[in-house]
Parts: sequence; structure tokens; C-alpha cells
Amino acid sequence: MRSNLTREELLIVLIEECGEVIQAATKCLRFGFGHEEPGYGINHVQLAKELGDILGVADGLADQFFSMRDIDAMMKNRAGKLAKVEQMNSTVQERNRVALRG
Repeated sequence: MRSNLTREELLIVLIEECGEVIQAATKCLRFGFGHEEPGYGINHVQLAKELGDILGVADGLADQFFSMRDIDAMMKNRAGKLAKVEQMNSTVQERNRVALRG
């Protein structure tokens, strides 16, 4: 989707959307993913909407300034990093269980 916004305008929109993702994610943590608040909606639905908005802005940036292949490559790299974090978390949790036992 080709945007008529300038790079600076797209970056401002991206920053705003990132703030909205932070707010939605925080509400998921504070009140629960399934919590529904009048005037806001269900937390996980709002989070998905805000993430979709970020992807839309990223698509607009990619149309003008880089390739979606660049983003795909970074997402694959991130998946590998997340797997390492999961492994580290499992190790820490196991150490904590052993330490609690005695």
C-alpha cells in the first residue's frame, strides 16, 4: 500500500503506534488478556489491532524506503533470539526450583 506521507510523517505515526502497543500490552499484563473495559474493548483484541497498525505503518515505510524482505529477515533473526531467551528462562526456572528444594 503506497502512502503519500513523507518519511518523517510515517516515523511519527510509527512512534505513536508504538506507544499504543505499549499501552495495550500493559493493560494485558495488569488486567489480563481477556479483560473487557467499556469504551476500550477486550485487551487482547486491542493489542492485536495496535500490532496490525504497526505492521501497516511498516508496510508504508517499506514501500518507500526499504524492502519487506528486510523486515522478514529481521523477524526470522528475532525468532532465533526469542528461542534463546526461552531456553535461558527455562534454565533459570530450573535452577530456582532446585535452590528452593534445598
